[in-house]
Amino acid sequence: MVFAVAVAAPSMSGAQEDGEPSGWGNTAELSLVVTEGNAETQTFGFKNTLRRTWNSARLRVRFDGVRAKTADERFLLVNPGIRFPVGGRPVTSDTRVVTPSVEPDVEQYFIEGRFDKNITDRLFWNTGAGWDRNNDAGILNRYVLFGGVGNVWFNDDDLSFSTTYGLSYTDREEKDPDPNKNDVFGGVRFNSDYAQRLGSVTLFDSDVIVNLSLAEASDYSVNMTNAIGIEITEALALRVSLQFLYENEPALEDASLVALVKLVEPVSMQEQQGSLFETVSVGGIRLDLGDGKIRKNGLDTILRTALVISF
Repeated sequence: MVFAVAVAAPSMSGAQEDGEPSGWGNTAELSLVVTEGNAETQTFGFKNTLRRTWNSARLRVRFDGVRAKTADERFLLVNPGIRFPVGGRPVTSDTRVVTPSVEPDVEQYFIEGRFDKNITDRLFWNTGAGWDRNNDAGILNRYVLFGGVGNVWFNDDDLSFSTTYGLSYTDREEKDPDPNKNDVFGGVRFNSDYAQRLGSVTLFDSDVIVNLSLAEASDYSVNMTNAIGIEITEALALRVSLQFLYENEPALEDASLVALVKLVEPVSMQEQQGSLFETVSVGGIRLDLGDGKIRKNGLDTILRTALVISF
């Protein structure tokens, strides 16, 4: 969970909304959370959207990043030179407190550039490219090229809604290579952009991106963000957003292989002589058997609360 204070950057000269005369526009959100003392954390977030509009075309470049650092719990370290029996523990108070340094814990980045060109008032084509990284989800690099057509369903001051659909090309790199998944594949892509004004001071917006592999239909990802903003004054607003990052076939990760066992006697001549281990569900002796592979969680969520200042 990230709590953010955001500043909306002033628009560049001649900035206009989509569908109006040409111009530039830019908005940015910057967040920083730092704690010290019993807990040491550093969380930095930055979100920026740059727009360029013409009478019949639009360019949008988006960047979204979250980086968090945390420190492990402090511990007592026995000073060097102390001797104690094997299997025992030192009987001494000759220790010192060790405070681990702050290390990277969460890294999530997303960059996308998209160009839209009108065919008619309600139909347009688009093309673009994107890159994202989510270390916790096991995704080191994922590059996506896409192109297609879209429809404008609503486009007025209180409600705007458009959808796009087309083909994509994906090249990804995961921390642990998965022999059952394709790193490079062609796919289909769906995107929707929705914004609605609720009353005079409230705005709701939603953005959805779905990318599905043509090589394996079960291999798809979803990036959805829903947000609501409330204008406090002309220069001040409160914005809350909830982002869902979903992978239907998550990346692999190492996991400890553990067995809980008890000693039993052989019951047949085929079994080796002497005591044997038999696994149990609870209790018993814990044996560490190395590592195995499991899939990461498919869903990541990011909640942001932002104070937006416009000037």
